[in-house]
Amino acid sequence: MFRPGREKHQTEPREVSASNVAKLSNKLKAILKKKYQSPPGGETENPFYIHCDLQYPPGESGEGNQHEYIQIEPTYRKRHQGTCSPIGLYFDSEIGNERVRIALTKGVSGIGKTSQVRMVILNWAEGKGNQECPLLFPLPFRELNLLKERLSLIELLHKFFPELKEPGISNLENFRIWLIFDGLDEFRRLLDFKNSPIVTNVTEASSVPTLLTNLINGNLLPSAAHIWITSRPAAVSRIPLQYINEVTEIEGFTDYQKEEFFRRAINDTDQANAIIAYLKYSKSLYVLCQIPIICSICALLLGRQTFLFDKECYPRALTPVYTDLLALLQTQNQNTQEMAIKLGKLAFKQLVKGNTVFYEEDLRECNIDVQVAAAFAKVNIPIFREDIGLHQKKIYYFGHTTIQEFFAAMWFLQSCNSQEENLRNAVDMALQSKNGKLDLFLRFLLGFSQNFIQSIAEAGYNSSETLTEVVEYIKKKVMENPASPRTLNLLNCLTELGDSSLETDGVHFLQTGIPPDAKYPRAHWSDLAALLVASESGPIDMLGLEVKKRGDKELLRMLPVIKASQTATLSNCKLGLELSRALAVLLIDNPRHLRELDVSMNDLGDAGVELLMDILKSTQIYKLELYCCQLTEKCCENMFGCLVNIPSLRELNLSNNNLKDKGVKMLCNAFGLPACQLEKLIVASCGITLVRGFHFNSILKELDISRNHLGDSDDWAEVLFCLSSLETLRLSDCKLTEKCCGVLVKALSSNLTNLKELDLSGNDLGDRGVKTLYMGLTSRCCTLERLFLRCCGITVKGCSSLALALKSSHSSITELGLMGNDTGEEGLRILSDIRDNQRYNLQTLEIND
Repeated sequence: MFRPGREKHQTEPREVSASNVAKLSNKLKAILKKKYQSPPGGETENPFYIHCDLQYPPGESGEGNQHEYIQIEPTYRKRHQGTCSPIGLYFDSEIGNERVRIALTKGVSGIGKTSQVRMVILNWAEGKGNQECPLLFPLPFRELNLLKERLSLIELLHKFFPELKEPGISNLENFRIWLIFDGLDEFRRLLDFKNSPIVTNVTEASSVPTLLTNLINGNLLPSAAHIWITSRPAAVSRIPLQYINEVTEIEGFTDYQKEEFFRRAINDTDQANAIIAYLKYSKSLYVLCQIPIICSICALLLGRQTFLFDKECYPRALTPVYTDLLALLQTQNQNTQEMAIKLGKLAFKQLVKGNTVFYEEDLRECNIDVQVAAAFAKVNIPIFREDIGLHQKKIYYFGHTTIQEFFAAMWFLQSCNSQEENLRNAVDMALQSKNGKLDLFLRFLLGFSQNFIQSIAEAGYNSSETLTEVVEYIKKKVMENPASPRTLNLLNCLTELGDSSLETDGVHFLQTGIPPDAKYPRAHWSDLAALLVASESGPIDMLGLEVKKRGDKELLRMLPVIKASQTATLSNCKLGLELSRALAVLLIDNPRHLRELDVSMNDLGDAGVELLMDILKSTQIYKLELYCCQLTEKCCENMFGCLVNIPSLRELNLSNNNLKDKGVKMLCNAFGLPACQLEKLIVASCGITLVRGFHFNSILKELDISRNHLGDSDDWAEVLFCLSSLETLRLSDCKLTEKCCGVLVKALSSNLTNLKELDLSGNDLGDRGVKTLYMGLTSRCCTLERLFLRCCGITVKGCSSLALALKSSHSSITELGLMGNDTGEEGLRILSDIRDNQRYNLQTLEIND
């Protein structure tokens, strides 16, 4: 929970007449209840509203350097987990002798800030929440813009609530009041906290910005006022951080809530499911559907279309969706085309100024008749809206800021003399924007330049052809600085233009390490590849990074790729202790995505693995590859903790490390604990010489202890007896002889009833060993399907024993490997006849010709 600043308790306010306060409070509740009972925007706007939780964003505040709709993409940030209730909001809580005086809620346009405010106000008016504050005054910033005169705080409140002049608002400092300022981003005047005159008296007249700064900094009503401010992210920095006690955020719909919305909004279940599937294919639209109003627009438009369930969907650009909205509007209003041009001019002029709400003088400046605008705003399609503010003055705004950016782009393109030159200028303008306010405008602008948008022509507007030079110009800008905050939007712009070549080149570089274009440095291609991978929604698979083509510095640059990956293959990357530390730090930030990690053939050593093991305990890792990492028995203590503390771990490869008997026995101690759920263990070539004391768990499905000098031992019976769930057993090159075959026969006939694959290659079993195995292979309990006896000293006699086993009615062997044995032509003939005979199960035979 983010609490940058706190106020100490002041002296308790003096007692005032309880009856006077109650009378004032009841009258105010009646006023607010009447005003806020209807949904925002009327009954037709967003009738399927689903509550969006407030989130606590730890340590985050201030202005970002991205357009707010880039900020909600998965590559930019992840959802916060902590939520708070909007009904008992903020001001009930205290920590020690500190209390929350000023709270700020941020969120992108249309995410539900005003709806949240309305809900809290209505709850208070109906007596459901925050009753410890007898007075609650909503003071929207868009209406504060209308007050140009000097006035006191009391006079300001009377402007908003003239009904309260009798009994009168006085003695505000004597009891707790709640002031709600909604829409800081809509306030057009400067808040000068450094040079603002000091005001301490509620009856002292001053300008509205001066009253606001003195309320926020605590000069005015320091102990009585509780202040709640809402804002879009870009405007948060207008208030110094030290004055804000609590910061929360509305992050919009979760994926589950998106689907719930469409199932409520679309009556036909199949149509709703088709729309949800379609949106998931269109990444940009699906991300924007975190915003309730965007869901409303998509439901309105896509609900009218027919989806073919057997036809693959392709990601769709944003511009056609909004063009369809405009075309739909034209069916309801014949003056749409002329009005759209004027609204476009208004949208562009105000977008450049950073304004999202407008007043009558703004409309007149663009030759828009107020009466025509009022009629246009009454259409139930959420394009343009009109509200009544203070003194019955009208306030105008587009249904959503994306609609304003769409209209601005449409007007800008139509007003251009040279489209190509102006498009380049628009690209440069967007790149120079510090907070990305023109990013979506640029995307729409480029979308309009595409000749594949046929619906724009149907709506009566001219569409332009694809400008190849502009595409190349954008690609050049991307590759000059792929790490720029603007890069992701430029890639979105290329998608809008139907060009995915740069993305294809970036993925190719990720897979091969070869720069597709030698004009740009390898480091730039690394940055681009990292961005492309990180921008995917949810976890992805990352292919291996070849050591011959990548150095330490480049590998460090690719860490964002690993952070977004579900599968990370970093084998043979010269991953030493320094890079292990960097990888460990990365996994701390994103432990949940990673499911498979391969760091084989790197000089990690025991110290490097210790770093990784400490971090992996907080992950959901499924598969871990540590083949040939210069490990010794010293690391096995950490590996024991890994097995016990990571119940998700199912596969572990420790081959070609000098673990020795002591190290492997230490690992075996974990198998008796319920937390260890390992199903696959590979400890080939680990310097093991004894099997005594090895106690593997009963759920192990695959065990590979090949290339260890184990030899024949009576202890094999005890080891095999524990492996009742085993499906694959590899014992190649373990110095076994015919003596061990009797133990294997007993196991195959009793507890190894699930075994499907057995590899005994490279052991001196000979024909006598194979003859002993025959008894186990013909057992009713044996379910073996794959048997490998390569280089085992088998001759034609052994082939005859195997033939008898293969012909048995109980044999289920489909694959037999005998390469490297002196089986001769007769052995080949005997076994080939069985393979070619459909009466038997054998299908694959590996044998010397």
